[in-house]
Amino acid sequence: MKKSVFILFILLFYNPSYSQNVEEKSVFLEQIVEEIAENSEEEIDFTELYEGLEFYYRNPINLNNCNKEDLQNLHILNSFQIEKLFSHIQKNGKLISYLELQSISTYNINTIKQLLPFIRISEPINTHNIFGNIEQYMLLRDEITLQNQKGYLEDEEGEKHYLGSNNKSLFRYRLSNKYLQAGITAEKDKGETFFGDHQKYGYDFYSAHLRIRNIGKIETAIIGDYNVKFGQGISIFGGIGFGKSSEVIGIQKTGNIIRPHTSSDENRFFRGTSIKLNLTKNWDLISFYSYNSVDANITDTTEAENLVYTSLQNSGMHRTENELLDKDAIKEQHFGLHSNYKIGKLNWGLSYINNHTFGDIDRNLRTYNQFDLNTNSNDIIASDYQYLYRNFNFFGEYGRSKNGGTAQLHGVLIGLDKTLSAAFMYRDYDRDFQNNYANSFAESETQNEKGFYSAIEFKPNLKWKIRTYVDFYKYPWLRYYTNTNSYGKDYFIQTDYKINRNTNLYFRYKKESKEENFNLEDINSPIIGLKTKQVYRFNAAFKEGENWSFKNRVEISKVDLPEGTENGFMMYQDVKFKPMFSKLSFSLRYTYFNTESYDSRIYAYENDVLYGYSIPSFYGKGKKIYVLLKYNIIKNTDLWIKLSETIYDDRDIIKSGWEEIEGNKLTELKIQLRYKF
Repeated sequence: MKKSVFILFILLFYNPSYSQNVEEKSVFLEQIVEEIAENSEEEIDFTELYEGLEFYYRNPINLNNCNKEDLQNLHILNSFQIEKLFSHIQKNGKLISYLELQSISTYNINTIKQLLPFIRISEPINTHNIFGNIEQYMLLRDEITLQNQKGYLEDEEGEKHYLGSNNKSLFRYRLSNKYLQAGITAEKDKGETFFGDHQKYGYDFYSAHLRIRNIGKIETAIIGDYNVKFGQGISIFGGIGFGKSSEVIGIQKTGNIIRPHTSSDENRFFRGTSIKLNLTKNWDLISFYSYNSVDANITDTTEAENLVYTSLQNSGMHRTENELLDKDAIKEQHFGLHSNYKIGKLNWGLSYINNHTFGDIDRNLRTYNQFDLNTNSNDIIASDYQYLYRNFNFFGEYGRSKNGGTAQLHGVLIGLDKTLSAAFMYRDYDRDFQNNYANSFAESETQNEKGFYSAIEFKPNLKWKIRTYVDFYKYPWLRYYTNTNSYGKDYFIQTDYKINRNTNLYFRYKKESKEENFNLEDINSPIIGLKTKQVYRFNAAFKEGENWSFKNRVEISKVDLPEGTENGFMMYQDVKFKPMFSKLSFSLRYTYFNTESYDSRIYAYENDVLYGYSIPSFYGKGKKIYVLLKYNIIKNTDLWIKLSETIYDDRDIIKSGWEEIEGNKLTELKIQLRYKF
């Protein structure tokens, strides 16, 4: 009864027209993305995630008339919860009230509260105008390191190592409504030129796309740059794909999706056309074709004038003459199909992908990587499935590469009740499985790995949440830093306690153990030893009124190595001022860190400008302070400024190579301007 009253209270005070207020929307979406980033702690461009949430905030999903892809794109529900929703509607008819959600197993109050801003249960009037309700924005961003770095200084002959300036620039334009989305992204990295002899077209990288959706049998069609996600990532999985995180149950990937490439990543995307068709009520078909230029290390030219290359480049950096020679050096062609058919509660998918590179690869293969792809063409065939039986959600994928190598993954999510969930997964990736576009659940990559993952999530009431996982894995063949087969194991537990609506605490313990090569002073050849890293974290977050919020974190790392033990320590204090209707808001953080080396480093997510992201690693001894300001200059025009400074107490030179800075201070400035119309 209390839960029903609580949800009713949320619904009574949740006013969709009020929630469309620009400032409230911005604050709310930033909180959602920040929470996901904190949980993942991976170096991911969250542009795709934020823009997706922003789209569904403006165009809420009708739960009575939606597809699985829309719900998957929220990153709030797992596949098990989505199937439970569809089963509930099929059995009981269309939803007539949000209150019905609480009757679906695994849907608790927090889940429903997160969903409410993005959903509806009926269609608004006049929503079928393809060119109606269009929103647009333009964005400019520039960031720079204020200290002089070695690569930008003139040598004795008056020459600089990097051809361009030391600022990084970004331009973005977006147009979107419920049916259409178009966009242009342009970027210049630090050290790259802007116009001039080496870059005649201004920015170093350009990306564009046009998407239509939900028109007739076309669920999605894209021209330009896009990402593809099939199955569980064994065949292909581009864009955002989370691995192990504090969301311990969320291990099932959401496949059968094509999405525009909206980030500034210069390599991990396709360029061409893609389409997803709803051929029948139970049958979907995806087809894509891509032809694109990619960076490669060119070493020679054959008699037939084919380029010979040793590897493809993924850095996206074109700062020097040599890096420019490798830019867009090789052409790649990709073609793929994915068919998904639903039979009752079984979803069965079949994928085929062909990759071809127009050049001759000549990799420097050694013993450890002799099974890597060393031809200019490859074919992948894969089959994926999902089957819902009562409170069990079975899923998996099996794939085979052209050379005969195989990879497979099988898992189950179990919703025992609304308070207790469990997840189990087995993976087996052959040492000779070859697929450069795979991105399935793994400790390292979708090759040369076997493992078993198990997790439990327990929510006894609204105040407590306990999450834990264990992952045992082994590498049957050699790796780059191990000269024999090896193994590893991970343990994780996190306990969250909500004191009241304004105060949240959590404690986290994580232990990672993995065998690696170690070079000891009194031994000539490397030995295999166990590297164990333990992390202890205490995090406290609380709000003071509607405008102020504070967060404290203390984190300790301990690394056990064959030659001894290292320790690391980090603590920070966050202060945020985000009034709902004020033109000005700010965040500031002071961080102190002290670790013995890079091995005992500690990561921490930082607040950033809109669509930006930052998860730096702290090692050595020092402190860092940053302030992030947001100011609404005039209606529809926002300005962000982030200034940070790191001061090291244990060194007089920061970084190395051409990025080297003389001194112990690193100061960075980031400015961003967005205009909406």
